Amino acid sequence: MAQNMASGPGASSFAGVRAVLSVFLVAAAATTAAAGSTPSPTAAPSSSKSYTVEEACKQAASGLHDLCVATLSSSKAATASSSSGTAALAQAAIQAAQRNASETATYLSSIYDDDSLENKTAQLQQCLEDCGERYESAVEQLSDAASAVGSGAYSESEALVAAGQAEVKLCQRGCQAVQEHRNILTARNREVDQLCSIAIAITKLIRGPPE
Repeated sequence: MAQNMASGPGASSFAGVRAVLSVFLVAAAATTAAAGSTPSPTAAPSSSKSYTVEEACKQAASGLHDLCVATLSSSKAATASSSSGTAALAQAAIQAAQRNASETATYLSSIYDDDSLENKTAQLQQCLEDCGERYESAVEQLSDAASAVGSGAYSESEALVAAGQAEVKLCQRGCQAVQEHRNILTARNREVDQLCSIAIAITKLIRGPPE
């Protein structure tokens, strides 16, 4: 009876099923292999062009050209950008903004505790306290932005610099209500704000010149 089953019509049907199943398994294996070979996500695309300090400042920060050149020319990493690429310029610009913000944070701490400051009202004290917290946040965000550029996360870096810049603008706005000291931080806030603008513009330049 077993011999009859092996050679009968049922055997032909079984062989057909096996053939179909084999084709299905081969197709599934090919699909899995193709999926496995899909390339992993890479860093954001960047421009192949490397800019000198002068070129980058002219392209990305024309309104702040002199400050841009002065800032980046003092950075060894930036002046060596011909070999390391535009990302080195962006990182140097972010680090310059971070250093400046850190210096302002230190200044805020010193005048907050300075009882000899003339007309030091409760309103001024609140302004200094708020700005101190905002600058601490800005320094942290700028530090993270510099790290993001180093890892190729350019969009993330831009967002972090913009967030730090927003903290500086809020500090400036908050102190405007202090009549006798409304400009106590204006010059410092303006410089950090401008350095952030330069950093964002050059980071955008990594992906190519503005159209």
